[in-house]
Amino acid sequence: MIGQYSLYQWLIFFYIYSFFGWIFESSYVSLRKKKWVNRGFLMGPFLPIYGGGAVMMLFVSEPFRSNLILTYFAGAVGATLLELVTGIVMESIFKIKYWDYSSKKYNYKGYICLSSTIVWGFFTVLMNEGIHPWITAFLKTVPVLPLHIVFGIVSVLFIVDLAVSVKEALDLRDMLEKMESLREEMLRLRRRADVVIACLDDSWREFVEKNPAADRFGEIYKGLELRYNKIRQSVMEKGILTDDQRNELGELKERFNVLIEQLEKLRKGKTHTRLRKRLRIRILGNPTMTSARYPVSLESLKERFRESRKEESRKD
Repeated sequence: MIGQYSLYQWLIFFYIYSFFGWIFESSYVSLRKKKWVNRGFLMGPFLPIYGGGAVMMLFVSEPFRSNLILTYFAGAVGATLLELVTGIVMESIFKIKYWDYSSKKYNYKGYICLSSTIVWGFFTVLMNEGIHPWITAFLKTVPVLPLHIVFGIVSVLFIVDLAVSVKEALDLRDMLEKMESLREEMLRLRRRADVVIACLDDSWREFVEKNPAADRFGEIYKGLELRYNKIRQSVMEKGILTDDQRNELGELKERFNVLIEQLEKLRKGKTHTRLRKRLRIRILGNPTMTSARYPVSLESLKERFRESRKEESRKD
């Protein structure tokens, strides 16, 4: 026994509250967005943070069931600590925050905030006084064998979903890492091109100062094309180049073509095509998702997925 329940019973409660949490969160976000949003880390109808939070609230508040105030604070603190640890661990592994309270008042690094802690406390009281007694009473009416069968099926589905979701989250992390590496290389090439053009055209430095370059993928790509064409134009106007200038231009042209090829491969490669729909569901299903390590790349990916969804909607 773990507290007043066995491990088997705790797991049943975990699945039930994960499902209830998924219904609540998906419905809430869908109503706000005015379109269906499948919330959560998993693809199936489970939100483990709610299931884990519910189990934590029940466990830590058990000694204080006779005192509503202590029940409230025990659940609020226990669930908040679980949310904090879960958020830190997930970000350290996947380099992404799947929820971010940075816009909320009295938050701690976006992992937790005062308003969610207050809500966890009220949920604890509500569960102990209303929801959980009803669930335990209902489970007592279910025959043992059917309950075991359903538990086994749900466990298998949950484990498979978890394994697939972790793999996809790691794939998303790797994709963002590749995008960020490519973006940084494109930025270096852009700065290098600016130096070369400034040597060929005295007015270019003033143009760059008046038109600051953006760091998003689309703007970087357009900026590189602009600079490449400007180099060609300057070469034609200047006519004669030194050997160093000619070598520098040759290297820039070669590197530019390589980067464009890598960008197209990342956009249209087989791996990306195979994962695109699942990753789009994952990203758009977590609208508050952020990344401290890859902020620009993640926002670029979000924007691309939003545009692709709009295009599909127009076609339909």
